Amino acid sequence: MGKQAKRERKEEMQEAAQKNAAEDMSLTAEDKRFAGTLNYLARGIIIGGSLAVIIGWMFPEANMGRVLGLGLLSGCLAGVTMMSVHEKKKKKKKGD
Repeated sequence: MGKQAKRERKEEMQEAAQKNAAEDMSLTAEDKRFAGTLNYLARGIIIGGSLAVIIGWMFPEANMGRVLGLGLLSGCLAGVTMMSVHEKKKKKKKGD
């Protein structure tokens, strides 16, 4: 890669970083909090559903639909709990 190509690539990366920063500034604090909440919920639901399906395979006598439903529900609750714990740690760290 020549010097000019490196310089052009560096400029492109800087422009992309500035564009991303500008897009991030458009989000309000409430929007960011809502996006974080959805992130925790999605993680919890995916993990809970995955564990439920694995358990359903281990116990063939279990009804897979019920097991999956319970896993998704418990994953949702786990996601809310993860979010709550994270916010408490964040507030505690901010207060110190």
